[in-house]
Amino acid sequence: MTNKELFNKFCEDNYVCIYSKPWWLDAIVGPENWDVWIYEKGGRIWAAMPYYLEDKNGVKRITKPPLTQTNGLVVSYPKDPQSLAKRASYEEEICDAAIEFIESMGLDIYEQQFQYKYTNFLPFFWHRYSVIPRYTYVIEDTSDMEKVDAGISSKYKNMIRKGEKNVHHFGTIDADTFYTEHEKIFARQDLPVPFTREQWIRIYEAAYAHNAGEVFAALGENDEVLSLSFLVWDEESLYLDAGGPIPEHSRLQTYDALVHKSIEKAHEKGLKFDFEGSVVKQINHSFREYGGLPVEYYRFRKVFNPEIIRKEAEETIARL
Repeated sequence: MTNKELFNKFCEDNYVCIYSKPWWLDAIVGPENWDVWIYEKGGRIWAAMPYYLEDKNGVKRITKPPLTQTNGLVVSYPKDPQSLAKRASYEEEICDAAIEFIESMGLDIYEQQFQYKYTNFLPFFWHRYSVIPRYTYVIEDTSDMEKVDAGISSKYKNMIRKGEKNVHHFGTIDADTFYTEHEKIFARQDLPVPFTREQWIRIYEAAYAHNAGEVFAALGENDEVLSLSFLVWDEESLYLDAGGPIPEHSRLQTYDALVHKSIEKAHEKGLKFDFEGSVVKQINHSFREYGGLPVEYYRFRKVFNPEIIRKEAEETIARL
């Protein structure tokens, strides 16, 4: 069996976050642009590490695909309980093997963000990888919306109520409309959309085909888009993958109401709600008002190319 075939079987037998599922990676980067490292021992797969390999402008790197919050090592633990020491030793063996593989690839840069279930960063730290903490907010239990609502700050309860009054109805929009409207959010910040229209169409179609995603929008009386979101989900969580208020309608605060409706969707599906970030101060302050639990996850990075190390050092010094 190929590594991808083994990984398909691994995904059937273990929980794997949506962002590491084969169909997701096929859609967002194409089947020829990703692969997976497998660590197998004693006839059992201990771990898998899907990765996106990018070779652009002479720089070869493993990095995070667009629209993909996390993507990295997925560990399958033995069924029998492990002591803390044995668990740490188990993880260290896997990480040492993964690092050996990474460093055999002739990369210029390695960088991946692991899903928050994986917390043992020490093996990478010992191998001189940068370990950069990131944060998301997660509502772990959406089974009781009264309790969820009780956790929302008074300020945001008022904003949600205001937003609801300004929404004529909630609904869905097609893929092209989403991209065109979403582009306005980045244009206001003088930024390009970090994924192409073609990538967006592929992931949109794949998410719907696998019953794992939905475009959700707050709409006006004439079906004008006031705010929008792209929601995706797996067996455990519903994720706020992309979205925001359309700039010309931002004062209406419909995005706050849309996020609240998105949490209700997680409730209907019996899933956790993951806000997907962020360490950006304004976004962080917004998401924490909904009462989610701050959850730390890690970005692992190492530069192998001396010229890139020098260039990044010079850029850091210039910012001082």
